[in-house]
Amino acid sequence: MGNSGKIWTVRLKWGMTEGMNSAEMQKLTGVKADEPKGVLPVEQGPWGHVFLGDCREIAGELPLKSLDLVYLDPPFFTNREHKGNGKVKMGKLREARNALGFDDRWVVREGKVGYLRWLEERIRAIRSLLTPTGVFLLHLDWHVVHYAKVLCDGIFGEERFQNELIWYYQTGGASKDRFSRKHDTILLYSNGETFPFNGKAIAIPRTAKAMERAKCPTGARIKATNTHKNPDDVLVIPALNPMANERTGYPTQKPVELLERLIKALTPEQGTVGDFCCGSGTTLVAAQRLGRRWVGCDVNPAAVELARWRVKKS
Repeated sequence: MGNSGKIWTVRLKWGMTEGMNSAEMQKLTGVKADEPKGVLPVEQGPWGHVFLGDCREIAGELPLKSLDLVYLDPPFFTNREHKGNGKVKMGKLREARNALGFDDRWVVREGKVGYLRWLEERIRAIRSLLTPTGVFLLHLDWHVVHYAKVLCDGIFGEERFQNELIWYYQTGGASKDRFSRKHDTILLYSNGETFPFNGKAIAIPRTAKAMERAKCPTGARIKATNTHKNPDDVLVIPALNPMANERTGYPTQKPVELLERLIKALTPEQGTVGDFCCGSGTTLVAAQRLGRRWVGCDVNPAAVELARWRVKKS
């Protein structure tokens, strides 16, 4: 990266969480609510740190062109408040588990126009952190993903759009009024003309029928030794069930398996990964398991503490 000798400073902004007083916040994070904004020195770059603060401001303090992959899982414009479900087992967070949620209500914040402006400002700030071959992933659902696609086309350029990944999770109840909504969408943009894709790292076995056809001397499209292939753009990975061991109580927690697959496919070995709405820290856990350097942030003090705890455990 060329920045290993520099000391990066990240200005951490304090944000109170609804329903928690200053004493509870101090007990949870060790920081007094009325303390002045501090400066956290980070030697050897920002890697391995979960910062408390808005992603636009944190991004502005990090080294440019330093990330191979940015995964952004922002609020989905659901216009409701998401609360923790009380499953947290971590000691400090046991008393603050209701603080793990976030407010996704936009009626008083200019509605959809305000949401898209908020999203655009943060994506533009984050893009400056991507390497020339870096990849940006935006995880949303049916509420606003079609608006976000047009937004990202304007930021990265239509020609940089590479994939519309569908995360099909199957779990949950079934709708009686419409086709059941059982997928999220992940938009994949490259920062430049080329980007890494490690197909071998996520290759899946070909079907027995396909391999039987490969043995045919005429009309075979693949060699009999070509036993695996790249997966298609529908990722069938179960959502976390209520009894899953990795569940933390964070209301929109994603499975580690999903993030591991994305990181394996889209980053070099020992590459760098950023998540700027990191929530419970799933992306950071996946990156650490795979030997990638990582950095994360969130505006919720309880989420930041949870993410730090998870990566320490992993």
